[in-house]
Amino acid sequence: MKKAVRFLIIVGLVLLLPASRAYAQDGGFSEDFEDQALSGWERSEGAVVQDGILVISPENFAFKIGDYQEYTLSFDVKFSGEGLLFLRFNTQEGNDNAFLFFEDSIVLEQVVNDQPAVLAESTWDGFSTEWTKVQMMNSASGISLSIDGTDVIQSEPGDAYSAGGGLGFFIEGQGSAQLDNMVMVDAVENEQPAAAGTIEQPVKTQPAAAPPNSFESIVSTLAASQSATLNITDFALNLLLSVALSYILSRVYIHWGSSLSNRRRFAANFILITVTTTFIILVVRSSVALSLGLVGALSIVRFRAAIKEPEELAYLFFAIGIGIGLGDNQRLITGIAMAVVILVMVVMRLFRGRKADFNLHLTVFSGNPGQVELEEINAVVGKHTSQYRLMRLDQDGDTVEASYLVEFANQAKFIAVKNDLRGLSKNIRITFLDNKGLG
Repeated sequence: MKKAVRFLIIVGLVLLLPASRAYAQDGGFSEDFEDQALSGWERSEGAVVQDGILVISPENFAFKIGDYQEYTLSFDVKFSGEGLLFLRFNTQEGNDNAFLFFEDSIVLEQVVNDQPAVLAESTWDGFSTEWTKVQMMNSASGISLSIDGTDVIQSEPGDAYSAGGGLGFFIEGQGSAQLDNMVMVDAVENEQPAAAGTIEQPVKTQPAAAPPNSFESIVSTLAASQSATLNITDFALNLLLSVALSYILSRVYIHWGSSLSNRRRFAANFILITVTTTFIILVVRSSVALSLGLVGALSIVRFRAAIKEPEELAYLFFAIGIGIGLGDNQRLITGIAMAVVILVMVVMRLFRGRKADFNLHLTVFSGNPGQVELEEINAVVGKHTSQYRLMRLDQDGDTVEASYLVEFANQAKFIAVKNDLRGLSKNIRITFLDNKGLG
């Protein structure tokens, strides 16, 4: 399990590297976690802002996008439960540095070409139940860490990276972390070293802002609208649920719908429509830019198949609604909506009874010579059908044409009524229009 988590963290860092370079920042930043959207951060679903505090649940992460090089970082942290807190920084493809906060020790680790090595290690008493002040200095002269004003780790001068990168917090195990009052000060603004055993309070600075109408400003605005990243387990679960719910919807439509078209063939499209919608929403929900691109793509797509009845359109909209709900990770709401729809269909079915449950249209035409009377046709149709309804009758001196809505219990009854009608007259003409099938 731990190896899998480490692998996913490394893969996540590799995927975040292009974004980190795209949104490179000079100078430092100040983060009080009042922004619920956590602009400028990439995070998993279990990393959220609550009451001005960043809360990271077990097996989750929050990664600050940027290209930070030499700086001093300070933050307040509470850690509870059994687990490991990672503070990763100078993150690049296959390379980064990390502080690993164990229960009884702190380790400074360096990863070069995906090969980890311990640079320094120190014992400590672990996190207390109160807030802990952590300060890290990252520069060409080395990497240092202090806890509540006490120096804990100091690396050798040659151990730091000259190139910068993003930084992030990762939880391994069953622990959880709370973070607040995070301030990064660029080394250029903080050249005076602090006295041994003391912590110099950094001055809060704001990242340089791009001109309001510049391309960089537009890109930053789109990036800031990104929502929490959906992990692969939720992704697969939502797709499976979309298959299950759309299949249930198709069975409801086949057995309880009243459309005159072939309901089995039409309902077969529900699964593909729902799964496709779920996948699209899962992809575009994390980016306004992708959402705008989707609008442009859909502008060239048109429905070429005519929707013959309003009921078909209603079921299509509900299938799409299921896909949107699951795509937005609203599984409970989507399940409740599905249950309500089925309940409504059952109630309507009970009140409607079986009068409208016909699966075929039957048209019988008889002309001279050998004209057959309506009474004879009714007798044959009524004998072999579960129920029937005469919908239209055209009759003159030479011809009789009768249209029925009929229901057959099985295919044998269908064949029997056809043969018996043929037996009434050789000149009789029979037309069947399939409604939902004979199987």
